[in-house]
Amino acid sequence: MSLSPSTPANPAHDGTLDAVLAAAPQDTTRLVELLAQEFEVLKKRDMAGFEAVQDERNQLLERLAQVARWAAAQETVPVQWQNLQAQLQQCKQDHLRNMQLLQRQLQAVQGALQALQGESAATVDLYDRLGQVSRRHKASPYFDA
Repeated sequence: MSLSPSTPANPAHDGTLDAVLAAAPQDTTRLVELLAQEFEVLKKRDMAGFEAVQDERNQLLERLAQVARWAAAQETVPVQWQNLQAQLQQCKQDHLRNMQLLQRQLQAVQGALQALQGESAATVDLYDRLGQVSRRHKASPYFDA
């Protein structure tokens, strides 16, 4: 049994359902690794390193989405796919964490640009050295003036 003809086969897989489903655990494990690597390069603000992981990450996501679409269309979801759900949920959480970090870094850059341009910059929440969101509120009413 093969996947639908409208879905391009990846050269790393022979395009059969069995091959793609069999590769899903390795793809999921690799996605976990890439998301951790992505987080590390984002913490270092290494945009070249960030962009270097994007192609492989997107390929893995496409293959896993392909299996997910197929599994959702089945009357009974294959056990192999069900066994990956916890790991895929963790991938989703890791992706949201990375996206949040990237957005916060973008806000910090925008705030710096506004300050350089003489505009009033809104307060920006940054991560502290423990990776937690540091919410710095105005410590004094003198900042209102």
